[in-house]
Amino acid sequence: MCTYNGARFLEEQLASLLAQSRPPDEVIVCDDGSSDSTVALLRTFAAQSPFSVLLHENKDRLGSTKNFEQAIRLCNGELIYLCDQDDIWDSEKISLTEALFIANPNVSLVFTNADVVDKNARSFGYTLWETLRIDKTLKARLQTSGGLEVLLERPIVTGATMAFRSRFKDLVIPIPDDISLIHDGWIALILSLVGTFDLIDRPLLKYRQHDAQQLGAPDNRRLEPISGIHENANRQNDFESEIKKLEAVCERLQSNAHRHEFQHDEILRDRLSHLYQRVAISKRKLSGVALALDELLRGRYHRYSNGFHSLMKDLVK
Repeated sequence: MCTYNGARFLEEQLASLLAQSRPPDEVIVCDDGSSDSTVALLRTFAAQSPFSVLLHENKDRLGSTKNFEQAIRLCNGELIYLCDQDDIWDSEKISLTEALFIANPNVSLVFTNADVVDKNARSFGYTLWETLRIDKTLKARLQTSGGLEVLLERPIVTGATMAFRSRFKDLVIPIPDDISLIHDGWIALILSLVGTFDLIDRPLLKYRQHDAQQLGAPDNRRLEPISGIHENANRQNDFESEIKKLEAVCERLQSNAHRHEFQHDEILRDRLSHLYQRVAISKRKLSGVALALDELLRGRYHRYSNGFHSLMKDLVK
């Protein structure tokens, strides 16, 4: 758990940890310089908790991503659950998630659905997966392909709902500073290369929305269906951030001891090669027609982008 001036909601989250049907073996809390009563609440919780609680107080502000990186590094258990300070966990969150890991040794990450609630923990009447538009087709793809192809389209795994095997700690951390992903997006993308994902279509936490949170879950249920990958984020054909992210993943793969376990990494490298080609085509415009046709014939415009729409965008805009 990472905290920062979270006293307003923290007690409810801590109470939900105490109420777990399968208690955690340890709780690691890294506080990022809170100036309210957060630390005092955590000290009381640590003194009274029936399980081990380690409270680490940062001397300097790290920010959310680096603070989670630090908390992950301090974990000792076989499974690591990321925990936000302002949510409320269902009493079976740990037990149901753990059961999936035990049942399938190939699972690297499990994530759950969540009930989206207001600041007073009252439900808005929709779930987190509805806002992310995770439907039956997407669920099937996640469970059969290992998640990589889905995550190359868009990040859908929220940190507060995820748990992963700690033996992959050295693979997910350190988290690169200069990529277009925060900690949960990076962790999910990396772990999609070393195992399958499993998911629980049951709201196992109350995902609180309030004016002080870093990220939220706006109601996107009525938006148009999502198609293609990263086209909206690259309206000007600027693929720099996406390339930088995938290059960081490839670099981590090359340097890590888990490289013998990697799967589907050819998809990652093929996607990166496609982006390199799109950059070249965009710069050359009409003189890049040959490159564009080659990408089209290889099927990569339809596999990784929006088909003919993306091709014309590269050649004309």
